[in-house]
Amino acid sequence: MGYRSPLLASSAQPACIALETFPSAVLLARDGVVVEVNRAYTELLGWAAADVVGQPVKQLIEKMISPVDRLIPHRAAAERAQHRAAAVQPAGRNSGQVWCRVIDPKGKPHAVRIDWRTGDDPRESFVFFTDAEPEAFGQRVTQELARSASGLSQCRNELEVLERATETLAAQGLIATVLIIDAQKPYLRYGPTRAPAGLSSSDRSWEQAQVPVAALEQINPHFAHRSAAFIIDGVRIIRETYTEPVAAELIARLPASRMVQAPLFAGDQPYGAVVVTGDTLTPLVATAIELFAELVGNALFNMRLRRERVERERLAALGEAAAVMAHEVRNPVGAILNALALSRRRARGDQVPDELLRIISEEAARLEQLVSLLLEFGRPLTPRLRAYSLSELSRKAVALLVSRRECEPDRVRLPAESGPDALLDPDLALLALTNVLKNAVQSTPAPKAITITLEQAGQQRAVVIEDAGPGITPDVATRIGEPFTTTRATGTGMGLAVVRRVLDACQGRVEIGASALGGARVALWFPAVG
Repeated sequence: MGYRSPLLASSAQPACIALETFPSAVLLARDGVVVEVNRAYTELLGWAAADVVGQPVKQLIEKMISPVDRLIPHRAAAERAQHRAAAVQPAGRNSGQVWCRVIDPKGKPHAVRIDWRTGDDPRESFVFFTDAEPEAFGQRVTQELARSASGLSQCRNELEVLERATETLAAQGLIATVLIIDAQKPYLRYGPTRAPAGLSSSDRSWEQAQVPVAALEQINPHFAHRSAAFIIDGVRIIRETYTEPVAAELIARLPASRMVQAPLFAGDQPYGAVVVTGDTLTPLVATAIELFAELVGNALFNMRLRRERVERERLAALGEAAAVMAHEVRNPVGAILNALALSRRRARGDQVPDELLRIISEEAARLEQLVSLLLEFGRPLTPRLRAYSLSELSRKAVALLVSRRECEPDRVRLPAESGPDALLDPDLALLALTNVLKNAVQSTPAPKAITITLEQAGQQRAVVIEDAGPGITPDVATRIGEPFTTTRATGTGMGLAVVRRVLDACQGRVEIGASALGGARVALWFPAVG
């Protein structure tokens, strides 16, 4: 027989099975208290029998199960209780199974598979422990993930990092999907998905289902601590995360019920998660994927730093070029405009020179505008933020364009008056809004109107400009705001570049998309007051 508590020996009925006859580690509990363990148990888990026998099972869970995995046996116990209440037996009559990590007396985690079976006496439970760390597969996966991680720094962009990461996992016979957090939306965005050879991942219609960002921590309560979750019942997780019929479709495609969700962090900021599915997943492999996800996050963070550094260097060079261009171009433009004024006085009534003079005038004015925008773009911005009304800002922008004869007063529908609702630098914000509004007026054929509205989202406030022009395609929208990117034949491509710089300096952001009016929609977001 195994070790039996002296305190329970007189009152407890002897087990009907000699525990020492089992080659695997086994524990016997009666009425929720451990009454016996065998020698294989102490050898596998490292705990002396005297430290286990006589202890309530719930107390053992808190003592010996890794903090990351403590919810696993609790959930399993709750499911068994539901089965008993509903008179439904789980798979494998009167049995259950979980994988988790057990902490030995020295604090080292060890992955085990736990199987439990109810005895003839319903008060009794036999709990079997099996080493869940298959060394060959676990070591191979760990080595392959480490080798792949070493090459992530050579990727050209974030997408390539994610594609290489999922391809590495797929090469180990696993299905991997990346879910990405979009700071501007409450739902996760789907990144690359890769599957092993023979399992197609081309049909991704399930990506139409929206998964809330909160699901990351619902599935993995330790997400914020960057710990991976090893999930035995992936089917349950899918049913809790997706609505029907998407859940049923995903479950039908699921090659296995085991799943790992590993958090992705780029620096200190949560980036998303990599979700891995496969029959060969174990806690050991989950730990390897957790480390791999950490290295993938480091690569993403370095990629962002590199991109920001290149962007800063590019903008600095552009600023220097803008200063030189302004000096070299502005003087000739001034001379052209002066000569133009003299020529007009001398050529009154001659229609041909008038047409030529008009062309010269327009082109000279365009050069002057480009120089002004280059100067605005190149000069350092030192915003002085204060509480200001976005409706007042809108009225000032329209009035400025009207005074310049660049817009008719009735072309723009203004929002209702509001109090100070955003933190901004009024002068810089007016510069940004004027540039956006001017673009909208130039893109919208008369007599169609441009609409300005105000929006709020959390701790941000926005002034939104919508026009009825030709609109902006998604691929162009991703590049709008870069210097010299324009959709108009006579555009300079500098207006929205200035807008982006202003919003960045004011701790805001620019959002560009399609308008309900059929044209473009540009939202300038600022921090909210209070």
